Amino acid sequence: MKKSSGTWNKVYFILGGGLILYVLFRLFRKKEQAVPKKLEDFPTNPFPFVNNPTRQEVFDWFKQEESIRYKAYPDGSKFSIGLGHQIKVPEENYLLTATITQEQVLQLFDKDIRSTLEAINKNVKVPLNKNQKLALMSLVYNIGEPRFKTTNLLKELNKGNYNGAAFLFPSTIVTSQGVFNQGISNRRKKEQALFNKPVR
Repeated sequence: MKKSSGTWNKVYFILGGGLILYVLFRLFRKKEQAVPKKLEDFPTNPFPFVNNPTRQEVFDWFKQEESIRYKAYPDGSKFSIGLGHQIKVPEENYLLTATITQEQVLQLFDKDIRSTLEAINKNVKVPLNKNQKLALMSLVYNIGEPRFKTTNLLKELNKGNYNGAAFLFPSTIVTSQGVFNQGISNRRKKEQALFNKPVR
C-alpha cells in the first residue's frame, strides 16, 4: 500500500506541475498579446523628421482609427493585419495565414508610419504644423501615396491654400471598391477637424 501511495503522490506531483506550467503559459500569452497604451513601447527610435506630432500623439490617433488584429482580415479588395497594415502580395503572403505577435504588430505599424511621413515630406511643398501633418498622415495611411499625389487636396495645399485644402477633406476618396463608405467619410471629417485644430 505504501508503494502504491508513493506512486500516486508522484502522479499528483506531475499533474500539479503540468497544471502550473499551463497556467503560467496562458498568463504569458495574455501578457504578450496586450496592446500597449503608449507609443514609447514601440521597439524603435524616434522618427527622424522635424515638426512632427509626438510618437504618443501618432499612436493615440491611429489606435482610434485602426482596429488592431493579430490575424489577416478582408480590407476592401485586399487583406490587412495588425494596426491597419495592408498585406503586400506576394512578398508578404505569409501574413495571410499567420498569427502575429504584439511586437510584429508594432514593427509593421512603425514601418508604415515612417513610409507615410516620407510620402508627406516628399509631396507637400508648404510648411505644416503637427496637427496638419498628423491629419495628412491619417489620410495617406488610408489611401496610399499614389492616390494622395493625384488629389485636389494636395494641389490646393501646395498652392498655399490651407483653407481650400481643409475644405476638400470630406470629399477626398470616401469610397471602398467604388461604393460610398460611411466609415471612411466619418474619418475624413475627423481628419478635417484635426487639420483645422490650432496647435497650442
